[in-house]
Amino acid sequence: MLPQPGNDDRFDIDEVLKSSPAVIYPEDEVLKIDEYHEMVTSGWVGTTPWKSPREVPEAELPAKFQPMIDKVQNMENAIFNLHNPPYETPLDLAPELDPNLKPVIKGGSISMIHVGSPTVRQLIEKYKPLLGIHGHIHESRGFVKIGRTLCINPGSEYGEGILRGAIINLDQKGVKNYMLTQG
Repeated sequence: MLPQPGNDDRFDIDEVLKSSPAVIYPEDEVLKIDEYHEMVTSGWVGTTPWKSPREVPEAELPAKFQPMIDKVQNMENAIFNLHNPPYETPLDLAPELDPNLKPVIKGGSISMIHVGSPTVRQLIEKYKPLLGIHGHIHESRGFVKIGRTLCINPGSEYGEGILRGAIINLDQKGVKNYMLTQG
């Protein structure tokens, strides 16, 4: 199992995950998935209104990600498992909030805005990894291509008790197929 702490997770969870014999702790590492694919993983996100434990100003995200990315040996088959989705994609739409953190209503509907990471998008555009796996924006389940990179956000409905995920089959040439799941 490869659990990734997200921005909402307290840091004491890291030691629990690291000490579990059933877990491979991927945070801030380059993990060899198989002989063809490497994965970089980070739960850090840019600043949010929620002031969660794993957030920093957007300008500090490159320093969190670049040391891992620099260690990737085969970028063509790399997986960027970065919690924050790339900016201005269908994967980063979330409700616009007013100063009191209430959803903004426009035309009778909740106004949705892009809240993903410009840094993550820039890194995907620059390095062109095979795959981007993202979360963070629970409302934005889906997939999108940025150039050659397939980016997936399984979404989440943890408040309703629905676990969502993605099954991604890789071969040495790339993503063979993928499926969004829920249970």
